[in-house]
Amino acid sequence: MKAGRVSRTAEAAAALRANHYLNANNPVFSDPYAIEMTNARWRFLLKNGLFRKTLNSTFMNQTFGKLTGQVVGRSRYTEDLLIQAIEQHNIQQYVLVGAGLDSFVLRLAKQFPNLKIFEVDHPDTQKTKIQQLKSVLKSKQLPTNVEFVSIDFEKEKLADALLRSQYQPNEKAFFSWLGTTHYLTPETTLGTLQNIASIAPSGSELVMDYSIDYKELQGIERYGAFALTHFTRFLKEPLIGAFTTQDLHQAVEKMGYVVAEDLSGVDITERYFHDRADHIHHTHGSHLIHLKIT
Repeated sequence: MKAGRVSRTAEAAAALRANHYLNANNPVFSDPYAIEMTNARWRFLLKNGLFRKTLNSTFMNQTFGKLTGQVVGRSRYTEDLLIQAIEQHNIQQYVLVGAGLDSFVLRLAKQFPNLKIFEVDHPDTQKTKIQQLKSVLKSKQLPTNVEFVSIDFEKEKLADALLRSQYQPNEKAFFSWLGTTHYLTPETTLGTLQNIASIAPSGSELVMDYSIDYKELQGIERYGAFALTHFTRFLKEPLIGAFTTQDLHQAVEKMGYVVAEDLSGVDITERYFHDRADHIHHTHGSHLIHLKIT
């Protein structure tokens, strides 16, 4: 992202969540606040009838619907597992690493008043995020169980930032890290995972998405991943991080994680997008992985 402004890919992801909520029958992930979280240009486009009709046409859903599937699928999967962790394992700390313009604070913070929520992100994105949250809430206060933790990921370790906050390293936590590792080198991603393992006790959990190298994909998926790589370069936020599943699993297991589940694009489509009339489905270019700390 460019210093001094919110991430463009975070704004685009919020716009995709907004469009899915506003225009899809039976949304996979319902985010009524997403349109308020994105920028004015996206709001203008999403309110334009011709743009909405084109964006949600069969042709566009069959092609670019994979990107929508990726964005809403990862949010749905993460929050399904988070709620399960709260209800079944009594996890009461939720850390959103690179929180972006996610609206969890507006949607679910009050539903789980005992859950301490830590939004960790770059100060430029976070400044815009807080302004938008306050705009949506108007005169109401932000939920008291939310803490915003600023970090420059290039200069500081996640553990150091969290230890400045009210995060309790001796209490189990649930970490989500979505839409971020694609823009980091594999070495940076693995370093952050090791850092999380150092401050999260046994019983903690983590959900992350990661890219598969486009050279390992076939047919239209390969060309789509190639095109997406160039699109993100245009946005000045290039995709530079990708893994083979086997290498990633071996690396995290050495850190003390257990791979509870690793879902391919096919798996995610089968779980959340099976036989949808609008043809939205998940790309083959990324996976969702659920890790537990032993």
